This record gives sequence, C-alpha cells and structure tokens, in this order.
Amino acid sequence: MIASIKDNDELKMNAYCDGELDPASAIEFERRLADDESLKARYVRLLSLRRAVRSLPQFELPPGLQTRIKSTLDADRPGRVVRLRQRSWSFQALAAAAVFGAVISSAVMLTMERYDLREDVARQVVAGHIRSQLAPQPFDVASSDRHTVKPWFTSRLPESPQVPDLAAQGFVLMGGRVDVVGHDPVATIVYKHAAHTISLTTLPPGQSVSDRAIAGYNVRSWSDAEFTYIAVSDLASADLATFERAFSAGSPVPEVR
Repeated sequence: MIASIKDNDELKMNAYCDGELDPASAIEFERRLADDESLKARYVRLLSLRRAVRSLPQFELPPGLQTRIKSTLDADRPGRVVRLRQRSWSFQALAAAAVFGAVISSAVMLTMERYDLREDVARQVVAGHIRSQLAPQPFDVASSDRHTVKPWFTSRLPESPQVPDLAAQGFVLMGGRVDVVGHDPVATIVYKHAAHTISLTTLPPGQSVSDRAIAGYNVRSWSDAEFTYIAVSDLASADLATFERAFSAGSPVPEVR
C-alpha cells in the first residue's frame, strides 16, 4: 500500500514538473509540498536530477550504429525469418546500446557529483559568513586601507586577491579574514554597504557556484583569470550584482610577467 502511494506521488511529481497537472491537482500537489517535508525533499532531488540531465553533453551515436539497429529491427518484424547472421547483428546492436547506456549513466553520475560539489562549496562559504556574523567582528584584520589588507593576505596565503577600494561606489572596505573551504585556506575580503556586511571569498579559478539563496543569504559568483569570487550577503540580489560590477571594475588587470 505504501509503495503504491509513493509510486502515485512519483507520477504526480513528474507530471507537475512537466506542467501536465490540471490547475486543481497542481494546487493540491503544491499544498502537499508545503506540508510534507519528505515529499519536498524528493521533489528537490528530482529537480536536481533534471537539471543535471539537461546539462549533460550531447553524445553522437557511433558511426553505423543507427543503421545497424534499424536494419535489425526491420529484420525482426513478424512474419520474417531471421537468419543466424542477422541475429548476430542483433546481439552486436544490443551490446553497442549497452555501452552507450553505460556512457550516459557515467556522464549523469559525474554531473551529479560536480553539482553536489558546487552545492557543498557554496554551503561552506555561507557557513563562513554566518560564523563571522556571530563573532565579535567579521574579520581577522580590521582596516579600510587596501594597502594593509592586501599585504596581510600575501603574508598568509600562496595567492592573494586584489583588494580594491570601493568606498566611492558605496562599498566600504572593512578588512579581511582567512576562511577554510574543503581543506584549503582561502582569502575572504569584507565590505560594508549601509548596514549590510558582504563576505567576498576567493577560490582557485575554474570552480563554479550558481547564484542563489542559502539560509536566507544571497550568493553571487563570478570569475576572472586568477580567482573565482563568491559574494555572500543579506543584500538584495540586484545590490550584489552592483557590487560585482564595482569590484570587477576596481580590480586592475594583473601584469604579465
């Protein structure tokens, strides 16, 4: 009985995601999502899987496979005698399809692992911001002078980011701190905009985190040739976008050595 209820929920969930439920059923399903934490968790996992599948690279069928599968299907139509040689082609097509399916499955798993890794990085950065808000002050070095904050990072980390002065744009430099993401120490620059604190964490280039809200804080990420930047604040998303533009414009292009 329980299994049949879950199966019915899965059908409704997929239909809801595809926009196939009638308005009354959609409203009822949304009400259940709001009240049932288990159903909501399964719904979030389904959305994550769908996003992962949509982001998969497109694979081309091996040359000749489509033709061989079609000819095998034609040969297997009712009323025809399938010769041994044709049957051997069927096994070859089946084997090729199995290999193709394994490639797709591996790609799905890899995409899901990368998605989980990005989610974990974002959560760690937000956790660092929250911890800083609970501390007596959200920085290890307190200074509005970039010529103080930048050398402080340089003396503690292998790579230190640019620390532009953005006071004219409304973002006042407060200082900096060292956070830990994974097992690596990383630089976090702290700015203030009105009563709002912005933590800007820098990671090695090549990483990516999607813009979203976590635990009530907005997350915005961008990259350049040197770092991936993750800004966390209770500022509105539009204000964080303004901060990104100000920071990017205020960071000089590093000299080529």
